[in-house]
Amino acid sequence: MIARNRQRQHRSATLLTDIAREVRAGVSLLSQLLGTPAGERMAHREELLGLEGRVMDLHFNLMTHIRSVFLTQLPRQDIYGISQQLNRTMEHVVAAGDLILRRQSLQLPPESAALIEALTRQAELSHAAMARLDDFDYLEEYWAQLQRLSKQANRIHRDWITSTDSAFQPNIAQQQAQLADRILAAVHSQRKVAVICGSIIVRES
Repeated sequence: MIARNRQRQHRSATLLTDIAREVRAGVSLLSQLLGTPAGERMAHREELLGLEGRVMDLHFNLMTHIRSVFLTQLPRQDIYGISQQLNRTMEHVVAAGDLILRRQSLQLPPESAALIEALTRQAELSHAAMARLDDFDYLEEYWAQLQRLSKQANRIHRDWITSTDSAFQPNIAQQQAQLADRILAAVHSQRKVAVICGSIIVRES
């Protein structure tokens, strides 16, 4: 069962919230890259890589914490699963950002902004949810919203991929697909965070 002692809850919840905040910052930077002139994008590379490093450090800190305490806010496997999927989200976000930086001449269609907008909303909701892991009504709404956003993102992704069928040369279409796939992978990692929260609701209610 979930530990109800607030002092025991605090550290793991804080670390998960910190990780989710860094993921949200990474998604925000990815969105910013879309609106930055190609010649100015490389200035953000260190910032992008720094976010990935901070998330990994927080993930390691969380692992150390849950190994060192007797009671945790959630079962350890759930805390680990949430943290791991947040970490994977950041990996996909950084990879997408790196592709944008490396291919400065790549012209991005409107669907790219729409897909990142869906991911941005997911990241915002995940950040808010990490501070309310013991509020099952809130988590249920979070789970539902992440499912809807994921379905929306899947449709946008299909629109993006099919829009390149005849609009670009094959190699450029492939580059578009690689970027679209990486952003969608981040969306799916966020959805897995919500799936874990959904399993907590079912098991602990």
